[in-house]
Amino acid sequence: MPQSTHPPTPVWLDCDPGHDDAIAILLAGYSPQLHLLGISTVAGNQSVEKVTENARRVLYAAGLAGVEVVQGQGRPVMRDPVACAEIHGDSGLDGPSGGPLLPPVPVGAGIGPHSTGPTGARCTDTDISAPAAAGPLQPRGVVVMAERIAAAAAQRAQRVHVVATGALTNVALLLTLFPEIVDRIEIVFMGGALGTGNTGPSTEFNIQVDPEAAAMVMRSGARITMVPLEVTHTALVGPEVATAVLGAAPGGATPFRQAMHDLLHFFAKTEVFDFVHPPLHDPCAVAYVIDRSLFKASHLRVDVETHSVLSAGQTVTDLRRTTGRAPNATVCLAMDVAAFWRLVLDAIAAADARSPLNNN
Repeated sequence: MPQSTHPPTPVWLDCDPGHDDAIAILLAGYSPQLHLLGISTVAGNQSVEKVTENARRVLYAAGLAGVEVVQGQGRPVMRDPVACAEIHGDSGLDGPSGGPLLPPVPVGAGIGPHSTGPTGARCTDTDISAPAAAGPLQPRGVVVMAERIAAAAAQRAQRVHVVATGALTNVALLLTLFPEIVDRIEIVFMGGALGTGNTGPSTEFNIQVDPEAAAMVMRSGARITMVPLEVTHTALVGPEVATAVLGAAPGGATPFRQAMHDLLHFFAKTEVFDFVHPPLHDPCAVAYVIDRSLFKASHLRVDVETHSVLSAGQTVTDLRRTTGRAPNATVCLAMDVAAFWRLVLDAIAAADARSPLNNN
């Protein structure tokens, strides 16, 4: 990974693991350019309970004990929750033979979610509400998220990068409940599309899950970077990458490397779109924070469609600046793919050196 004389950038990762989120966790946890403050989870690829457990399992398998996991929102701001089992399996992080890819976290391993109340408990200390049919929002996890980010920003006198690789529900609530935090953070999210979507003709999954939250974030005045499908669809897991993940040790792949290979293999088998090899979306957003010089980007206006039956969740990007509306986001347009894979493979190697899966 590239060396730097600058102090590591503090990062909070908001995610919904998810196979590609798992690799994003490795990259955030092992890049020398980043300091991973903690992880919050949000419903998306699977229920928030399942993705929270997956985050814990990834941290344990990668040897990242001590990273806090905060369970966030289990439903969108105004809509019913959805899941993506056709891509990520019933657990949200299935292996190629079905069932969870990674083993449970042993008791005493030092990895556990911050207590935000019993699973499914209703939060009564806020006036934020939602349609009763979908259940109430639970902002306790967002409160913890805000506390950790504010403390880190004050301690380091620098902005915390909030990297979001799932629906933007937690981030929207963070900005709504704690508007003063907008000057302490920079938001980088994987999501949106400039043209063709992946779960709708013009919509990308993360934004489609919670369009209202995405619209709130885009209107917040925060520093925002969008890493859309046009970029992530170039990060393809081809056979060369799969071979490199296994490594070249004389005795064969370690249990950790085999698990990461199986993770990518499952993802490849369940990809439902017209790709010979699957794109690895979420780590691209982390890579941007590590080294933004790897990306071509432009400062543009992005608005989110929230009303249309046909295109709710579309990220309407003013590429030609025809609307006259002020730009509100840095939009990534291209990425140095070879450099991206070097970052990812370095992170896998670093995790492999510390993984307790290799001790059995």
